[in-house]
Amino acid sequence: MKPIIGICANYSKDEKLGLITGLGLPGQEWQLLADDYIKAIERAGGSPIILPITKHIDSLSGILHLLDGILFSGGTDIDPLHYGELPRYGLGLIDPERDAHELQLAKKVLYEMEIPVLGICRGIQVLNVAAGGTLYQDLQRQRPEGFNHTVKEAPKYHPTHIVHIKERSRLHSIFKKDTIGVNSFNHQAICQVGDGFDVTMTAPDGLIEGIEWTGDRFAVAVQWHPEMMIDRYPEYMCLFEEFVNHCKRKG
Repeated sequence: MKPIIGICANYSKDEKLGLITGLGLPGQEWQLLADDYIKAIERAGGSPIILPITKHIDSLSGILHLLDGILFSGGTDIDPLHYGELPRYGLGLIDPERDAHELQLAKKVLYEMEIPVLGICRGIQVLNVAAGGTLYQDLQRQRPEGFNHTVKEAPKYHPTHIVHIKERSRLHSIFKKDTIGVNSFNHQAICQVGDGFDVTMTAPDGLIEGIEWTGDRFAVAVQWHPEMMIDRYPEYMCLFEEFVNHCKRKG
C-alpha cells in the first residue's frame, strides 16, 4: 500500500482566482496548491492528499493519524510577529490564517508525532519558526552583501546558483554530491536556526538553503523548489523518493 502524504495548501482571499478561471464568484476565498507538489509525491510512489487550512488544528485530528508523512509547501511570507519581530520594509504578502494553522501543525508534527517531514521554500521557514528560529524578512535590505536569490524571471526549473552540501549529512547522502545547482525565487530565508535543526546546505554567500533534524528522524527542508525541476532534471527526484521511502517505513 502506498504511503499517504499530506501536503499543505495555500490560502488566498483574492477573488480574482475564481473569476478569471470561471470556477467561482465574487467574495470567495480559496485554498489551492501547485500541481508540481502532487506530481513529485506521486512519481516517488506516494499517495498525495491536500491538507486544508482550518481554524482549529483539532479539525484535522481525523486525518493526521492516517498520514505517513507531511510536506510543508511554499507560499507567502510569515508574519514576523511569530518570531518576535516587527514588520520591516520589504515584507511581502502575509496570510494570518495560514500562519496560525501551519505553525500549530508544524509544532504538533515535530514534537508530538514521528512521521517524516519535508519542507520546501516557505515550508523550511515554517519549520524553522516553529522550532524557535527567525527569518530575514527581506534579503535585499537585510543582506545586501549577498547575491540575488529572487530570480523570478527565470524558468521555474532553471538552476540559477549552486549550493554546498555538508558532508555526512542526510542531504549529502541523498544527492551524493558536494554541490548541486538550484532554482531561486525567495526573498526571505532563515536567519537564526531553530532548536533541533542543523544547517546542511548553504549558498555561496552563506545563506541557509537546507536544514535537517538532528538524529535519525527524517525531517528535511530546503529553501528552493526541487518539485519544479523534476521534469527537466529527473535526478532531483531523489529527494522525494528518499522522503517517500521513509514514509513507507513509518506505514
